[in-house]
Amino acid sequence: MTNKRTATVALAMCMSLIGCAKPEGDSSTETASPAAPSTEDVGETVVIESADQLTPVQRQQHETALAAKDALMTKLSGRLVEAIQKDGPAAAIDVCKSEAPAIAENVKREFKVDIGRTSFKLRSSMNPSPDWATEFVETRADTPQLVSLSDDALGVFLPIRLQKKCLLCHGPVDQLAEDVKSALKLQYPNDQATGFHEDDLRGWFWVEVPHPPKQ
Repeated sequence: MTNKRTATVALAMCMSLIGCAKPEGDSSTETASPAAPSTEDVGETVVIESADQLTPVQRQQHETALAAKDALMTKLSGRLVEAIQKDGPAAAIDVCKSEAPAIAENVKREFKVDIGRTSFKLRSSMNPSPDWATEFVETRADTPQLVSLSDDALGVFLPIRLQKKCLLCHGPVDQLAEDVKSALKLQYPNDQATGFHEDDLRGWFWVEVPHPPKQ
């Protein structure tokens, strides 16, 4: 019972972030007075170099993005804990495959955003990066990125680093439990998301927040 409870807590904490770590950059809202954004053009998007340079509206969008990310973590974590307590750690992989997309869709509707996660080593082919973030994935950006998108939407890209607990399902293959490896082979036959070590860059959360309607 003790071992199962330990595994439950460890894997739930790990997978509750869908990327197995706390995203960087979700600090409290900036308080500096907004300045004219210093930007870099990337196609039809504009990279904002610092959160200090967000306009008041963009600050609201940024807060919405972080709230949506937190909601996604909370909702998935609850479902994972329930599955692990009932059927063990490998059951969490089944939940991620069959239920995580619907949970993300619910958060999307609740906050009126587009939201997801991606990586340079995908577990699911359903998690590619949005076009505006492709360069960040290719360069493995390890700091939060803010991008002004078309129609004044805001793109938020948050790095995720691997915690020790997350090695249960993302660590070296020879260190994974046999039932976890079996579940991965069944649910994700093309899985690439193993072989990580503690504190490695695992991937990113991304959120697109539309410009609020004009009053």
